[in-house]
Amino acid sequence: MKYVKGFTLIELMIALVVAGVILGLAVPSMRTMMANSSLRSTTADLASALGAARMQALSMRTDVAVVPAAGGWDDGWTIDYPASSSEQDKTYTPEGGVTVSREDAPGGLTFVAQGGVTGGGAEFSVCSAEASPVRGYTLQLSFLGKVTQSDKGDCP
Repeated sequence: MKYVKGFTLIELMIALVVAGVILGLAVPSMRTMMANSSLRSTTADLASALGAARMQALSMRTDVAVVPAAGGWDDGWTIDYPASSSEQDKTYTPEGGVTVSREDAPGGLTFVAQGGVTGGGAEFSVCSAEASPVRGYTLQLSFLGKVTQSDKGDCP
């Protein structure tokens, strides 16, 4: 008797259905994981930019500004060093699907040579529209320049 090696059509169809079910379960959780990663990354970028600007103001003994992009904080922000500095301005851009807004007042921040912030502190909301449920973080900057992060929970 002659044996034929290979798969039957029914075995192939069952394998495709099982692969489809596995992919159907994996893709939504992967999307949520990527959205949460983008949210954490943007929050860390903003916190590190604020901290770096404060440290540079202290070390250079001059004012250093963190200014939003032309379209606002959602489009990014830049650490703006004075012209006399040898440092290059550094620009940050939020990850896709993440929004950044300053809650207390519009505009940028200026760190003075003593490390504080002119005009008092600031509060930022960093939200992800793609995370399920919609999540976010709040960054609070004290008038002395200390950054604290808290879980915002649901964003609007």
